[in-house]
Amino acid sequence: MQASDRAAVWVGSVLSVGVGVWALVSLASPFGPVGGVAALFGLAFGGLAVLAHARDRWRMTAVVGVAINSLALLVAIGEVVYFVVAE
Repeated sequence: MQASDRAAVWVGSVLSVGVGVWALVSLASPFGPVGGVAALFGLAFGGLAVLAHARDRWRMTAVVGVAINSLALLVAIGEVVYFVVAE
């Protein structure tokens, strides 16, 4: 694994967790569906980190990021469905 691969794994893992947390926080705001779009980007970052053969703690960080983003995406979908049904 080259230095650029390690950097890509690190950036992907950290961005996945960071964007996932930001997506969950933004879902509580009036612009909640923006969090769903952010969750899609977080899933992409986490997926890229996992596919780049992350090892040990960075793989775990990427998997945690994917889990957080999946939760945020489910909450965003639920929020949109609730508003569509309620209106």
